[in-house]
Amino acid sequence: MHTRNLAPSSFSQTADLPTGMHEEATALSAEEFTEHFAAPDGPIRLDSWTATPTDGDRLDCRATIVVDDRDHAVQARATGQLGALTSMLYDVGAGVEIHRLHQRRDGDSYVTLLLCGNDDDEWWAMGSGTNGDEANRNALIAGANRLPR
Repeated sequence: MHTRNLAPSSFSQTADLPTGMHEEATALSAEEFTEHFAAPDGPIRLDSWTATPTDGDRLDCRATIVVDDRDHAVQARATGQLGALTSMLYDVGAGVEIHRLHQRRDGDSYVTLLLCGNDDDEWWAMGSGTNGDEANRNALIAGANRLPR
């Protein structure tokens, strides 16, 4: 499983974008938008993912996250997949917080836009997927790839 991010047709008009992202994306073509917000060539990649329901409303999640071509087998228990993946990213040294989340359907796929943060920095990231959870994971990986270093 490799993260996949495509320029969403539903956001082709920058007026559809959240405040803050709109200003940043105004002058970008669809290709530049994807390159900038989806960070497809970044050093962090999600290679495998499983989520299994456990006690209460929690999930046991396991993943392989590749950072700079080094595999990290990680796991976390959380109330949702984004909480688990956030914890895993902190474990591999790519701590990202989610400040805002926007998601919509784009034909047969989903698109998630995240306002990410770490310390005093904030930045937007985008991910797409065949369902909402996959789009969320791809957006969070994109956010980790855009993490100021």
